[in-house]
Amino acid sequence: MFNERIVNPLEFYTIMIWLFVFFITVLMLSLCYVFLAMRRALERESENREFSALVIDGLEAERRRVSRELHDTVLPLLRNSEASDLIRSICTEMMPPDFDRLSLKDSLAGLCVQFTQRTGIECPWVIEEELDFSPFSAEDQLHLYRMVQESFTNIEKHSGAEHASLVVRCSDRTSQGSILICISDEGVGLQFEPSLSSNTIPKPGLGIRSMRQRAVILGAKLDFISESGNGLMVRIELSLPDG
Repeated sequence: MFNERIVNPLEFYTIMIWLFVFFITVLMLSLCYVFLAMRRALERESENREFSALVIDGLEAERRRVSRELHDTVLPLLRNSEASDLIRSICTEMMPPDFDRLSLKDSLAGLCVQFTQRTGIECPWVIEEELDFSPFSAEDQLHLYRMVQESFTNIEKHSGAEHASLVVRCSDRTSQGSILICISDEGVGLQFEPSLSSNTIPKPGLGIRSMRQRAVILGAKLDFISESGNGLMVRIELSLPDG
């Protein structure tokens, strides 16, 4: 016969309490690990955003400096020449718009006009009249302006397109207020390696990197949508600022 051991109720409850304590301890340690991992991720994201802001601020300061140098020292030497018109155009492109005088919507429309005049590439635009960019700071509006401007520069240099377009409208993807900006062309598109997806830019240049940094600062979603030979769409989506 087997000797049966009767478990004391007090002993049973003690074992259950220790198991409960062990479970709670493991749970608390797991939550602490997750919390610390999330905090480190947020700190890295904040550092990346701050670094991107410093880089972009430096870039804008250099744009202003070069524009002033060209305007004040080079342009007076080239009066009444074809080169003087080119220098004025470069200075205009490098200097930021005055958003106190001209709205972002008008500035974007002006970009399309200047782009067509400079390149001969047709560029119609559709900008919803209901859109209000006033909740954005002047710095954020400049980031958006530069992203569109860089997209047009890439079309001019690399696409071989005869037509481009700009669409700025409210996004229908969310119930909250958000804005969608699409810059499209009908050029050669991006030439991808077989292993790369259709929204990945291989070996991005300075212009693409600056666009990505500006998107990080804005908290915007930036996509490059292309199939080789079927043009390229630059898609920028961002939420309206709170308040």
